[in-house]
Amino acid sequence: EPNYPLPPACPSTTTSTCRWLQVGAYYLPVFLQSPTAAVTANYFGYGKEGRGCYKGPSALTPFSRAACGNPFETYLLAGLSINDIAVLFGVSKRTIYCRMAEASDLFNSIGNEELDAKVHEILSYHPNTGYKMMVGHLNARGIRIQRRRVQEAMHRVDPEGTLMRTFQLQTLHRRKYSVPAPNSLWHIDGNHKLIRWRIVVHGGIDGFSRLIVYLSAATNNRASTVMGSFLEAVNTYGVPSHVRSDKGGENVEVAAYMVSTRGLIRNSHLTGRSTHNQRIERLWRDVFGGVLDLFYTIFCNLEREGLLNPDKEVHIYALHWIFLPQIQRHLQFFRDGWNHHRLRTEGNRSPLQLWIQNHREVHQDPAQVFTVPEVQLPRPITEEEMQRLPDPHGSFSNVLNLYRETVLMLTDLFPDI
Repeated sequence: EPNYPLPPACPSTTTSTCRWLQVGAYYLPVFLQSPTAAVTANYFGYGKEGRGCYKGPSALTPFSRAACGNPFETYLLAGLSINDIAVLFGVSKRTIYCRMAEASDLFNSIGNEELDAKVHEILSYHPNTGYKMMVGHLNARGIRIQRRRVQEAMHRVDPEGTLMRTFQLQTLHRRKYSVPAPNSLWHIDGNHKLIRWRIVVHGGIDGFSRLIVYLSAATNNRASTVMGSFLEAVNTYGVPSHVRSDKGGENVEVAAYMVSTRGLIRNSHLTGRSTHNQRIERLWRDVFGGVLDLFYTIFCNLEREGLLNPDKEVHIYALHWIFLPQIQRHLQFFRDGWNHHRLRTEGNRSPLQLWIQNHREVHQDPAQVFTVPEVQLPRPITEEEMQRLPDPHGSFSNVLNLYRETVLMLTDLFPDI
């Protein structure tokens, strides 16, 4: 998996107005307010009639172009329109067009064979991926090519699947869902499709842009686990103005955090039935089709073949040890692809584009406890025994063999269970 370098702090002229957001293979400068003249001058000089004139990557102080690219080209690579980039930098569209002529080729020069290999790899993780999500997955990996080439590659690699998805296309007319701005309202929830095997997926999504702020798999439904994922999202995207969830006990720490951070008498944390938490409930349908359905089928087949018994602690421990990193990896790939895929109802802009273009710093019953039973072994596994267990971070194609090997080793350690 790619290991992207971290950017330094924003330049001194932009400290109060800008921070860096990691976007797949890129880092984007996100302005929390409209750029001031000092900020614009840091990226653009001034030509005739006061028009901004981009000074190139040498004008950007802090870090290598390989790490994040210059902001101008990076915004183009992220799919923002010319008008949107001009508004972000406070310059004319003519200036952006002039600088585009000086920029390097924005599309990757990748051959059909290499492209087919990338598409085949992504389809192995997400078999139900359509071409819009495929474009999102490729953009998240730093591969930007024409949509036409992606469609042709999918026809070559997966002709049957492409035909089946064409027959399943249905355009639904839904009511307009309205949220004022990014970070105005986050929807959070837990998905229990794999609860039979004591695995819960926790997720959060921005109500305005549909940007997935976190998506993580866990072996428990504790409030501390949900809070940990929520705080990681807050460190990346900022504190939302409101959060909506159900009345589950796993959300109590998030509720307490929102009330203490944003205030008490302003609905900082909203609770209600799952049918009213529609953004995250709609997301779960795509998460199941894109990720969880694969593992649900694998686990059911293991049970059918007598290789997995949900009532045996050794089997569940082995399942968590081998499959949990794989599930998390699939969820991360899905999240990157989702945040880059284009939305038909939003002018073909991606959730990431909507979040960046509209982001500004926003100032503005008893819990029902559901617990997931944890794995209970007769004694804790020692460090030496842990090191002897198979490496769970290997290739997905070998995951079933690793699971069987883990079950045999644990059975030798604990023959009485």
